[in-house]
Amino acid sequence: MNRQFDVATHYDIMAELDRDVHDNQELSLADVEHALALMRRVPRSVFLPCFGTGRHIQPLLDAGVQRIVGVDLSPVCVEKAQRFLQPGCNVHLEVADLLTWQTDETFDAVLLLGNSYGDIIDRTLNAEMTRQMLLPLKVGGAFVMDYVGRNYEGMCHAGQACSWPVVLNGQQATDTRTPSFDPNTRVMTISVTVSSPGATIWEGKYQKLVLGQEDVKGLFVQQGVSMTPYGMAKINHPFHQKQFGGFGMLAAADWWIGRKTS
Repeated sequence: MNRQFDVATHYDIMAELDRDVHDNQELSLADVEHALALMRRVPRSVFLPCFGTGRHIQPLLDAGVQRIVGVDLSPVCVEKAQRFLQPGCNVHLEVADLLTWQTDETFDAVLLLGNSYGDIIDRTLNAEMTRQMLLPLKVGGAFVMDYVGRNYEGMCHAGQACSWPVVLNGQQATDTRTPSFDPNTRVMTISVTVSSPGATIWEGKYQKLVLGQEDVKGLFVQQGVSMTPYGMAKINHPFHQKQFGGFGMLAAADWWIGRKTS
């Protein structure tokens, strides 16, 4: 039995450890351009569940989105996102659990970017998360996400640890991540060790529920959203073609576009 990792604490740490992604403005702009191209329009209002450090917010506003609401479990991520909001922008961000968060507001689009889908590894709770993030979406509205899904399996079967230099709490260190996969529960676990010579600075883990395309389609159609996989961004966007392989799991994510039909 895989035990759910602490999502909020994990992303509190990742806000610093994964700065190569979170602080990459060119990547964030490319993500937004790709999402808007899939939607074939600029929505007036957008809901961002699990928005992390908010790296997609300014590109969305620059593209013409007029209203953004976002919720995230990580206080560190939310605080970082709020620091970079421009005065007077029509953006509301809060620390909240998507499973219990409620709103009367409805939105033209919902974007789940940054490979967040699958963080809730219990299938029942994952289905509830799917329901909750789609509730505020207007009928006819668009849903876009990137999700590694079954592409995780190749990474896990390789069983190979990956390491790269990072800075944590102002200290130069090495981040080493080792994947494993439980085929019975369909859960991928990534063990993380951050170390400096002769010392371990931090250890932890995170997980992903590994769902196939038919599983994903089934979960969304239950909520009145028809989903179509669009393939990896590396195939469809020049920036991702150029940078493929430089952003870890994000490089292996398939992009999805959905429409709420009921």
